[in-house]
Amino acid sequence: MTGIHIIQPGDTMMAIANQYNCSLPELLALNTHISDPNLIFAGQQLNVPDSGVNGASALPVHSGEDPHWYRIALEELNTTEFSGDDHNPRIIEYHSTTTLKARADEVPWCSSFVNWCVEQAGLAGTKSAAARSWLQWGAGLAHPQKGCIVVFSSSRGPTSGHVGFFVREEGNHYLTLGGNQNNSVNLSSYPKGRLLGYRWPAQTRH
Repeated sequence: MTGIHIIQPGDTMMAIANQYNCSLPELLALNTHISDPNLIFAGQQLNVPDSGVNGASALPVHSGEDPHWYRIALEELNTTEFSGDDHNPRIIEYHSTTTLKARADEVPWCSSFVNWCVEQAGLAGTKSAAARSWLQWGAGLAHPQKGCIVVFSSSRGPTSGHVGFFVREEGNHYLTLGGNQNNSVNLSSYPKGRLLGYRWPAQTRH
């Protein structure tokens, strides 16, 4: 769920992000029409996180800052599949960290993206292209933490699923940072009814 912020004289994108308790990359992901965050004008409209799910209700950040793997994932925002016969080499790089080692960006890559992010953070992943492999990774959480791995079911069948990084709750949905979400790395909402589990690494490094 998002709201609208009308840019006022003196506003900056960073100040607006702080006002709505989100990071600058998260705010930019909601506003793809802003090509230069340093070039905004009074009167422009911005999509912002709904104030009803921020502020006092925002989830705590582990150890006072975003987890390392989550910050790495944010840097990958807007990585998108190429159309036609070409394949985005960055997505192929995600795939290369799994045993499947797919060579096409059309091959579902949500798990490959998560595996790449945690390995970039110096952690061992599942090395699997299967989203549900993350249900056996690390330790389970009774309640979500920002940056934890969140696994969802899929309508494609009992062995299929989707995996990404938890951002926050939005009513009956979870805002998720993940890959292969409408063919790109972005922030997307998934119904709480599809939740299979939250996972946190057994050992962390920031």
